[in-house]
Amino acid sequence: MTACELRGVTVALGGVKALDDVTLSIERNSVVGLFGQNGAGKTTLIRAACGVINRFTGSIDPRGATVGYLPDEPFLFRDVTLAKHIQMCAQLFDDFDAGLAGQMIDELGLDKDLKISRASRGMSEQVHLAFVLARRCELYFFDEPLAAVDPLTRDSILDMIEKYRSPGSTVVISTHLIAGLEALFDDVVVLHKGRLLLHEKSQVVAANGGLEERFKEVVHAGRI
Repeated sequence: MTACELRGVTVALGGVKALDDVTLSIERNSVVGLFGQNGAGKTTLIRAACGVINRFTGSIDPRGATVGYLPDEPFLFRDVTLAKHIQMCAQLFDDFDAGLAGQMIDELGLDKDLKISRASRGMSEQVHLAFVLARRCELYFFDEPLAAVDPLTRDSILDMIEKYRSPGSTVVISTHLIAGLEALFDDVVVLHKGRLLLHEKSQVVAANGGLEERFKEVVHAGRI
């Protein structure tokens, strides 16, 4: 079963194709790694799939799924408490589980009277993730949640995603990090200069030298 289908999607930004005729099927109940160098088109693909970008050619069909989106920049108000954020999100989103949000905040060891401006960079990343995961969505897109965090925080973020994603949901995680992540994903997608170079099962990638070697191979071939 397919959770989201992109067919011939092209996005032009400033006269440059940020996505170039991308066709991609994302399976339900899977965790997909979206890889590529900076500027490969990962963020553009995610924004288009989430409806943030609506000027494109081709088609995007989320198959009726509710979509949760973690952007690559902060979206919570710096001078508003976590408790107030929980109240606001519960009013904004019918699928927001305030109890689950509170549970995740407690497990992070944070006081709900804390303001985001007082949280460390790594803790802020986890709090933002918690507010997205508290939505009971069928399809999640996480844009670079592992960027600029230390290895322990990275592991904590990945644990949160696995533990708190809605049962049976589909997760797409974009990252430019590669080493040591193969086992996390069911499918691997590689973009380069807006073009889809690879979409394979992680087992196939592992059998062909591993993710890092496969990534280098397809990107090098894509440059020719």
